[in-house]
Amino acid sequence: MAPQLKYVQIAEQLKRRIENGDYNFCAMPGVPKLAAEIGVSYLTARQAVQKLITDGVLYRADNSRLEICNRPGSLRSAMKVAFIHPINVTSDSVWRNAICKTAGEFACSFREIVYCHDADPLLYEGLAGGFDLIFLQFDSADPLFLEKLRKLSDRLVTLFHDLTRYGIRCLDGLNPAAIDELIRYLYERGHRRIDCLNTQPASPTVDARIAQWRASLKKHGCTGRLHNDPVAPFVWSMPHAYDVLNGVIARGELDADALFCLTTPIARAALRCFHEHAIRVPEDISVVSWGETEEARMAIPSLTTVDMPDPAPMIRQIFGHYLGSHPQPDRLLYRSAASDVIRPGESVKEHPLANHPSK
Repeated sequence: MAPQLKYVQIAEQLKRRIENGDYNFCAMPGVPKLAAEIGVSYLTARQAVQKLITDGVLYRADNSRLEICNRPGSLRSAMKVAFIHPINVTSDSVWRNAICKTAGEFACSFREIVYCHDADPLLYEGLAGGFDLIFLQFDSADPLFLEKLRKLSDRLVTLFHDLTRYGIRCLDGLNPAAIDELIRYLYERGHRRIDCLNTQPASPTVDARIAQWRASLKKHGCTGRLHNDPVAPFVWSMPHAYDVLNGVIARGELDADALFCLTTPIARAALRCFHEHAIRVPEDISVVSWGETEEARMAIPSLTTVDMPDPAPMIRQIFGHYLGSHPQPDRLLYRSAASDVIRPGESVKEHPLANHPSK
């Protein structure tokens, strides 16, 4: 089989970029720029572009600029979807993967945009990029940024930030009230002093979890100390959690029989810290966390956590609304509900004070 001509290879590469939504939030470059970027001659780049024009992928507008075709059956006919998130969100995030997979199921183009700080031009270019549906994850919003989001309410879905009062859809995790189930789980196994560890950046989501931890301690007659030292936005919270807990232990401030960590990465840092201080989990202290169920299962010992069900069904409902197949104009909040909230692991010990309702 004869090898493809170079211009054909380049045309296929450009076609893949278009299918992946790479030009959804920026203009299609002209032939000279494409030639310089790919490292080929102007003639080769022009041949590649002409092939895409002949194939109905591109066309030349009246101003001679290259545009992507937007007609039924073309590469641009499906909905264009973006997931915009800060750099500290991992590429294997359950949420990111579910959005990407669902976009594929509905034959939509998908573009992931990662920004490094809250004034990053990439963030604003992504929001202004002509996407039909934007999933946005962010740490905080000042009034100016909030006003911009309100103008995008017809195609914007925020992750973990409830802005439904502004008419913006929100894709949320479990209700923070589920933390009460976790505290009750510990209480029934005899735990009475339950500390809380957080190093996540300050946000309404973090505040709601801490507030629920406090309320649940009061409800069940428990006590606990808050170790709250948030990192700055866009900073990885896991190494800092290790340092914070090291300091707590060194100062003799850890007298709890259980530790609730606001995220599973923070709990993993706690496990490492306890190991280095010869504090046994769960024999000396139990450790529990929130979410990231599979990551919690892989820890040693495996972590007891508040389970996060598969978000894909909620995301499919959002796609159905925007594609018009299952419109839900009055629904703004999408929040998981789990029948079995607690995912037991090896990190919780049955205390002599255990008080199971069934006993």
